[in-house]
Amino acid sequence: MKIVDLTFPIQNGMRKFDASWHIDTSVEPLGRIETVGRNTSKIIIGSHAGTHMDSPLHFIENGNSVDRLNLETLIGPVSIFDFSDLESNIKVTKQMLENLNLSDRVIFKFGWSDKWYNGDYYSNYPFFSAEAVEYMIQNKVKLVGLDTPSPDDSSIKLLSDQDSCIHKLLLRNEIVLIEYLDLSKVDEYDGWNIIALPMKLKDCDGSPSRVVLMKEE
Repeated sequence: MKIVDLTFPIQNGMRKFDASWHIDTSVEPLGRIETVGRNTSKIIIGSHAGTHMDSPLHFIENGNSVDRLNLETLIGPVSIFDFSDLESNIKVTKQMLENLNLSDRVIFKFGWSDKWYNGDYYSNYPFFSAEAVEYMIQNKVKLVGLDTPSPDDSSIKLLSDQDSCIHKLLLRNEIVLIEYLDLSKVDEYDGWNIIALPMKLKDCDGSPSRVVLMKEE
């Protein structure tokens, strides 16, 4: 079995979106073997830190929380599409998707993973048009994974009328969104299954998640 981990490590000081509703990640020692006979740690992390999953509750009032997501949506065959030749800040249109073999679960690779450690990760990434998302909805897509921080245009002003409109369209239609995937080691695109498991956080809007691809060799 070939397995590829798509998850960025959770660690002190890892990158985060610059907004008051995101906090710094902290992983600090509590107990240590030399003092109390065991190692334990204190972890402080936001629900949308690093590789993570958005549930509808993230933007939709009374939407499904992350602990109520259907596991059948999060595990199974996935279609992976290489869009890494796109330039920065390019809109993914319906026409770009029409010749693709969309399945229930899709991942889009934009070549953005390399910017996680060194680069401008939070600006000018490719984003989706509403028409492209409507096309995915019509084709019964249930899960969308990205190696970018968002499906929305990074130039849109926060808290404006257009803030996170693509997020809202996806989540309103019960499409699970996985962001911050590390696709840097993915160079084969056929025959994969995905396993994407969030923490079972009761009534929560999202969760850091361990996401892997696997297929028989």
